[in-house]
Amino acid sequence: MHDFPDFPSSPRSTSSTSKEDVGSDFDSGSPPRLNPDVLALLDSHFSEKAEEERLFNELAADQAAARVAGLELDAETDGDSQKPMLSVAEFKVAFGEDWQLSQFWYTDEFAYSLASHLHSLCSPTTNIAFVCCPTGFVAFQHTKPLPGAALLEYDQRFAVLSPKQFFPYDLDEPDVFPESLKEKFDIVVADPPFLNEVTNKKLSQTLRQILKPEAKLIIITSTSVEDIILKLYNKPPLGPLRRTAIDVKHGRLANDFACWGSWEGAEDLGKD
Repeated sequence: MHDFPDFPSSPRSTSSTSKEDVGSDFDSGSPPRLNPDVLALLDSHFSEKAEEERLFNELAADQAAARVAGLELDAETDGDSQKPMLSVAEFKVAFGEDWQLSQFWYTDEFAYSLASHLHSLCSPTTNIAFVCCPTGFVAFQHTKPLPGAALLEYDQRFAVLSPKQFFPYDLDEPDVFPESLKEKFDIVVADPPFLNEVTNKKLSQTLRQILKPEAKLIIITSTSVEDIILKLYNKPPLGPLRRTAIDVKHGRLANDFACWGSWEGAEDLGKD
């Protein structure tokens, strides 16, 4: 269950309520009344939270029912027992964002465009991992699910999306992941959550172990750290990196972002 946060403590809320916010009876001795605009904001906030709660609980219930019934909703199943992946819009509603991790910065348009470009590199048997990239995983699996797709992610709420394809991952423990993932992936898509050298050093330590020798690596990050990633991801299977033609759209972050690939010809990925 998600706990509803206290509305005034939201990082987007303003300071304490003013007299104008509570109506003309503030000093009259009558009970204070909230301004209609404030009431509308409260209404909208709690409606959004209720819908988030409903969708999240629905996902959790589906997975619990599958375990009881012995069904596999999320991997290598045929017929109607496999539940489709959420759309990106549904995903954003079902999971409240951890703002410290900037988890949902992709626009829907970019998420699906990225998914399309990634599918152009895949066959039905491709093993592809999304590392710290939950929205990319959702868009990819919603577009056309692959049994060999995996999500390595710190936020374990996302396990309900597809438990058999989810692997807990902590950047501070770059060597801690299942042995079965070593040299497993043909393609890895990574979105470093922090824009610094330390983060990329830890991430590269993991990527070096889970990529196949001839694999493709795709890094989505800010252009402000381009010098860092070109230095760190400079030898196979991590590089050398080339900036792709993919237009990375976010709409609400201060930095410009781009996408880099590790293989010869990666600069053409995203060209129409």
